[in-house]
Order: sequence, then C-alpha cells, then structure tokens
Amino acid sequence: MESMMTARQVAELLGVHENWVYDHAASGELPSYKIGGTRRFVRDEINGYIAERREPERDRPQRRARKAKKPTRPKTTRRPDDPQPRLFE
Repeated sequence: MESMMTARQVAELLGVHENWVYDHAASGELPSYKIGGTRRFVRDEINGYIAERREPERDRPQRRARKAKKPTRPKTTRRPDDPQPRLFE
C-alpha cells in the first residue's frame, strides 16, 4: 500500500497554506483520514480533488503586438539657488 501524505505535503502539492488544508479536511471538502489524532491524505484522492475543480481553459484572444513606447516628458529643471523644482519656465 502506498504511504499516505501529511497535511504539509498536501499543502505543498496544492500550493496553499497548511492551515487551509486542515480547515478543508475538517469540513469534509478535502478527503482525509484522521489516524491517531493526525490527518492523513491519499495521493489518488487528492489528485481526484484537483481534477474535479480544474477549470476548462478559456479561449483567449491572441495578444496584439506591443505598441512603441511613447516618449516621456522631460524632467523638471532645478536651479541651484532654488529649492523648489520648476514645472513651467
């Protein structure tokens, strides 16, 4: 029999926090077994959980070619004797 996974291993597999795994397992949403006070998970059941929730790929419109960047505005000029930047001269 294949070994069971811990909550930490499931969290790494799903890319979520370990507390999320415990919360969803306790609510019954995530299939798990409580053995000796710890939660254990069967890999095939977790893979089934993932497959049930997989969203179909959407048809995305093709990206257009990027436009050339617009020229940026000139930076404000500063005179050495003036502490404030000059926006208009």
